[in-house]
Amino acid sequence: MVLAMRQQIRRREGEKISSIMPDEADAQSLVLPPRDYSDIVKLGEENVLDQFLEHPLTASLEAITGAFAGGGKGLLVSAGRIAQGLVKGQNYEVLADEIRRLREAGKLPNNLGETKHGLHTWAELMKIIDDDPPDAERLEALKAAFYAVNKINSTDAERNRAYQLWQIAKELKSGDVILLKTMFENIQNLDGTPGNQWHQRAAELSGLGLSELVILSEARLRDLQLTKESGAVGGSIPLMTNLGRQVAQNIRSYQTDLDAASKSAS
Repeated sequence: MVLAMRQQIRRREGEKISSIMPDEADAQSLVLPPRDYSDIVKLGEENVLDQFLEHPLTASLEAITGAFAGGGKGLLVSAGRIAQGLVKGQNYEVLADEIRRLREAGKLPNNLGETKHGLHTWAELMKIIDDDPPDAERLEALKAAFYAVNKINSTDAERNRAYQLWQIAKELKSGDVILLKTMFENIQNLDGTPGNQWHQRAAELSGLGLSELVILSEARLRDLQLTKESGAVGGSIPLMTNLGRQVAQNIRSYQTDLDAASKSAS
């Protein structure tokens, strides 16, 4: 009888615990497995670049396939993964198309392992797209910095400098890229603007619209040593440093070479 009573108590305690614990499906829908980056190692395998250029969307399919399989609360997580997967897919398509054009034009090597920092910068670029898909402006700066590191006929000194600029490009936000390009393309106009009007003028020329947004981006550019303050009528104004001009020049050179590659292919 004592044994029967103990078994009954255990059953009741088990029912209490199970009533407050989520079932296995719900638990799995709320917990995402940690990202395994072992796949990045595969970027160095033979012909992997060709495979990427032929099937750029493959890398984003994992984020989309079976996204709603979890059901229940997992739908909230899956919706975000699907949206992110679509952005990744678009970024991969753009990147694959442009790399293909530059390779065919003889601007990039067929094997990125041939360049000093080739595989490393490519692995980092792919990881950035996979972890936090960049918007168009940020992706443009990243592609330009990647290209500067890996383009054919660069000297070791040029590659070393370009690699340091790659590190800076990874820190830029979209507003920073927009402002940097605007300053580069409107040097005479902005440099001659009175200090108390500079931020508003830069907001108009850049399309950022608000001087406060310009102030935020310019502060980040200054922290990265891409701009500096200089005295002017009506107060100090931001000026591009040599480092800032080189980052902006990389973006322009990338687009120039890409346009030339497209024309030669047509």
